[in-house]
Amino acid sequence: MGSQEHLHKLLAARNGPLAALLHASQQHAALAAQIKRCLPPEVAAVVHSAVLNHGCLSLGVSNSAWASRLRFMAPQIRAWLAGWPHDEVTAIEVHVLVATQPAPATAADTPRSISASTRAHLEAVAQTSTDPRLAAALRALAHSGRGPGDDNARPLPDSDPASD
Repeated sequence: MGSQEHLHKLLAARNGPLAALLHASQQHAALAAQIKRCLPPEVAAVVHSAVLNHGCLSLGVSNSAWASRLRFMAPQIRAWLAGWPHDEVTAIEVHVLVATQPAPATAADTPRSISASTRAHLEAVAQTSTDPRLAAALRALAHSGRGPGDDNARPLPDSDPASD
């Protein structure tokens, strides 16, 4: 319990070590909300942070495509913010924010087998190859791609059924 109480005191103390950081964070969040109200909805949706420092507005966006687009739109953004109650925006910097959450997990590829005609072609190429390592690799590929009805069925993980 002692460490939880200590943490609470750090976070809640008005003049504690984290008070200035908390205050700055609240100001940045309020500024970002004000800026978003001045921007078109599709632009506001990708702006996640904003800091105004001596006329330089720094915007944090979700990806590099939007960062490039907003850099190109900087004069238009300054015009949208012309009548707002803060310092005049003389420059705009846009940066991509680092993801705070891990990327969503993707489903594992479903194993696929190769067709009998593809296996026969691989065997034929292996027989005519002058490189023994290539021939061995082609034979291994032909044998590993057998389908469920074949002997020693071992499906290939990354084969494309459209190319069979």
